[in-house]
Amino acid sequence: MRSQDTVTVLIEIHAKDGQEEDARHALLHAIETSAKPGLISSTEYEDIDDSGAFYAIQVWETMEAFHAHMKDAAENGMNEAVQILRTHPKTAVLRTIG
Repeated sequence: MRSQDTVTVLIEIHAKDGQEEDARHALLHAIETSAKPGLISSTEYEDIDDSGAFYAIQVWETMEAFHAHMKDAAENGMNEAVQILRTHPKTAVLRTIG
């Protein structure tokens, strides 16, 4: 059972043509090697119909932890990683329904 304070985030990235492997590696490497205080879990996916589309579903302890991570990412190289993508990464903060 998750605390009501936890936040689930969907991250969507789309690699430029020819950059699919680099994007896959960058996503997995960023998850594995970065200190992410407040990150409870992260599961990464790729679209079986679009080899350049990747997704991560992350659960954070709080909205503040997620925002702190995004601020840190913006200050520490996210702009370089974006160069291999078709568009800027999309994020959606989710809540369960029903």
